[in-house]
Amino acid sequence: MLPAPTRYYLPAVDGSGDGLVVPFEAEFTDGDGGLFVNLNGIEVRHDLQLALREARETATRLTGESLANTATHVTFEPPASGVLALRGKSWEAGLTVALVASFRQESLSQETLITGIVDDEGTLLPVGGIEEKARATQAFGATELLVPETETADVDVRGIRIIEVRSISDALDRIL
Repeated sequence: MLPAPTRYYLPAVDGSGDGLVVPFEAEFTDGDGGLFVNLNGIEVRHDLQLALREARETATRLTGESLANTATHVTFEPPASGVLALRGKSWEAGLTVALVASFRQESLSQETLITGIVDDEGTLLPVGGIEEKARATQAFGATELLVPETETADVDVRGIRIIEVRSISDALDRIL
């Protein structure tokens, strides 16, 4: 059985330093393990490709599933303001969570978003722009933002609970 299609939302900081939330969908078809990305006018550095590959590897490791005979199609929705430049790998945690949800045939809530880089052991590594991402998460309508441990020292955004998590497994326990 193919993984379920999944829609999720990634807090980000654009090239101007502003926070935003970028929706994306992951769908799966029979294939040879390929990864296809539709950016819809979003300019990204090579960081996104690396984050997607690493998210797939982490999700397959966590679930014991394989994508060897499956093509993964990821589509990012552009913001209403047009072309947008994004940088960094902080989407990796959100991409991983979405792929694990797909494997488990579970849906994700829009109430809790996550940011972070995932290392080979599944630990969340620090990222920048937490305050900007928290403000964007609040404007989006979510109520929680999961961040790597030690990332919340000076961040206080009204209407958002910022929750520190140590690993992607801890995050999955909160989100799924």
